[in-house]
Amino acid sequence: MNLSFYFAKRLLHKDKWTLSATIAKIAIVGVSLGVIVLILSFAITTGFRQEIQNKVVGFGSHINIVHYDNNNSYQQMPIEADESVKTAIAALPNVKNIQAFSTIAGIVRGTEDIEGLVFKGVGTDYDTTFFAKNIVRGRFLSVNDSSFSNEILISETLSRKLQIDIGDKIEAFFIQNTLRQRKFTIVGIYNTGLVNYDETYLVCDINQVQKLHNWTANKIEGWEVLINDFDELENTAAVVNKLVNFDMQVLTVKEISPMIFDWIDLVNQNVFILIILIVVITSISLISTQLTFILENIATIGIMKTMGCPTKTIANIFLYISTNILLKGLLVGNIVGLLFCFVQQHFHLIKLNPMYYYMSYVPIQVEVGHIFLINVGVFIISLLALVLPAYWVAQRISAIKAVAMK
Repeated sequence: MNLSFYFAKRLLHKDKWTLSATIAKIAIVGVSLGVIVLILSFAITTGFRQEIQNKVVGFGSHINIVHYDNNNSYQQMPIEADESVKTAIAALPNVKNIQAFSTIAGIVRGTEDIEGLVFKGVGTDYDTTFFAKNIVRGRFLSVNDSSFSNEILISETLSRKLQIDIGDKIEAFFIQNTLRQRKFTIVGIYNTGLVNYDETYLVCDINQVQKLHNWTANKIEGWEVLINDFDELENTAAVVNKLVNFDMQVLTVKEISPMIFDWIDLVNQNVFILIILIVVITSISLISTQLTFILENIATIGIMKTMGCPTKTIANIFLYISTNILLKGLLVGNIVGLLFCFVQQHFHLIKLNPMYYYMSYVPIQVEVGHIFLINVGVFIISLLALVLPAYWVAQRISAIKAVAMK
């Protein structure tokens, strides 16, 4: 039998009301809390990043191809809808879909109020997956290439503000060389949680926008490109840039919405700092517990030394004790942390203000790789932090003085 393991087992299961036993329980709770916080930090950060990415990309795209004038208005110069370019981009391995869009600014009159808004025109090639998940009432508008559709999709925010609902007809006014008026029928109401988008955009038929701009059918504001792997965003954008015409520019979602992605990066940095603090605190807690066990059993250590027991064997006793505490803390922390993630993911108990966080609840996304990294990282770093104190103290203890302390 392993002598160190035998003594460690005896010390752990002796009187449960000793100081060391109490501190061991506190250490288990401390490790558990640290693991819980780490699991939640990773799950929440990943959830936030994924949710915001999906929302921003879902409303627009990963990559935009527009005219090279690069102005900040909602009425940019049109580009030629070159089918050869579209086909070449669609054939790229990381491209999921390429869709035409055009926008125009207008004024909408509701029941008791008017609002300046942006009409985003989409066609038959538009991927409706995002809106299918975010429509709260009604349906997505029906469009086709051969006729004009008067159907329109509005946000829940605008529906409340303008006091309009599904089935209502609204009047819209467009100021260009002359004042133009159009009537639209509301067929669907969506809620993305992205307040800036929900308060600004309506979705309509691209044919309507082209006609209001006096563009021909082959003139559009741009293309939106959806990709499969977000990590390959820059590489895909670089390839797309080589395929487009000289008067077009390629913009990634990070360039279009830099503030949102800067905010995500800031959250990631804060989590990294939190991880370092938790690992340090957990290691200190375990070292304190280990030293308590050593001090409480210092006479036993003295007797073992007088019997010729090696320093390594004595040090390993307390390393086994600390490892036992560490593993129990990891087990409890994983169970409680994952249970909390499950509850929040399915019941959304913790709410958020969408005005500031772009969503109404704390998003959770648990990844197996993160759980593995947390457990292995905490275990290895804590164990490495425990080795030096255990061996240093065991070596420094004098057998004669230790026995005399009894």
